[in-house]
Amino acid sequence: MSNARPSGAWQAWDRDWVAHPDVEDSLDRSTLPNYIDRLKVEFLGADLPRAGRALEVGCGSARLLARMGCAAPLQLVALDPAPNALAVAQRTAAIAGVSMLRTRGDALRLPFPDGSFDLVLSGGLLEHFPEPEGVLAEMVRILKPGGTFYADVVPRKFSVYRVREYPRMRRTEWFLPGVPESAHGPERYADALARLGCAAVRSQWAGLYPPRAWPGLARLTRPLDGTPVAAALGWYFMIAARRGGARA
Repeated sequence: MSNARPSGAWQAWDRDWVAHPDVEDSLDRSTLPNYIDRLKVEFLGADLPRAGRALEVGCGSARLLARMGCAAPLQLVALDPAPNALAVAQRTAAIAGVSMLRTRGDALRLPFPDGSFDLVLSGGLLEHFPEPEGVLAEMVRILKPGGTFYADVVPRKFSVYRVREYPRMRRTEWFLPGVPESAHGPERYADALARLGCAAVRSQWAGLYPPRAWPGLARLTRPLDGTPVAAALGWYFMIAARRGGARA
């Protein structure tokens, strides 16, 4: 594990991962390939590289990265500023049965050369930057020409899944002390990616079900993903793009 020094309010994330309520569930073999994870892989489709290197920025438990590694034989790299998150990522990799390099670093100053990765992704990260263009620029910078960008974003908005959190969202723009929570929709990210030279930018709203939804209910509501109903009441959206240029 490298020692690239992060900046920003990473201490809040580090404390959060000590007693994160979902850690043990997220590391269970029976839940690692869950409905939401499968949906993300399906959304990527042919844009998921079949070989090469993949980096998850702000990896947290690295569950998303591990799922991608289970779907394709990729060399996995997990980056996060919080040491406790990287410790959880190590356990995730062991349970998923994948190899994963872990590195500590800052999303605004990624410690990698230009064009280093075939896939750069993030899950639940970008909404914590009031102006996400700097992170997007770094993620695109380290993509190879033709490489794939992917993110799922949980904006500060009303949704069925986060209904209990809505009073907090109306009162404050802070998710954790020192950690903002923006309300940007997919248009903000799509415009930025296009300006950065990405092509085939596409997005989809999803997640229209209540908290603690059983898998059967998630499957029943899945036909609403990508519809105006999901945009109004869903809790997250997925966005993907290709960096300009031919894939090597």
